[in-house]
Amino acid sequence: MQQSLAQRVDGLIELGWVPRTMTETSASLVGRRPFSWWVFLFVIMFVPVFGGILYLIFWLITSRAIVFLHVEGEEVVSVGDLWLVSSQEKNREAFIQQQQKIKERGFLAVMWPQLLAFLAIMALWIAFMKWYS
Repeated sequence: MQQSLAQRVDGLIELGWVPRTMTETSASLVGRRPFSWWVFLFVIMFVPVFGGILYLIFWLITSRAIVFLHVEGEEVVSVGDLWLVSSQEKNREAFIQQQQKIKERGFLAVMWPQLLAFLAIMALWIAFMKWYS
């Protein structure tokens, strides 16, 4: 495998992509689109029993992302779900910092603002449902 292609594949593997096929001049990698927790919660609220299961099935069916890489001359050309790759690369430093903070301080110490916001939104939703009905 050419050096530039191998470096690009290694970079994608660090971002969570899984190699599917590889040759000397090409590679394909598979990943998943991010899971939308907010949509999942809203679906559970609107369809309490089967909504979550249906959304999980829908996400598993539609979330596959594929990136194809091939070498043209000395340059590695990427094709596929590049929006996901660019999003991951853009947020890479923030993700690494968050993971380091979680390792150092613990999950609850780092993630309590997000958990508090989730609980507040849930409480508001329940209050709205009681007020509306």
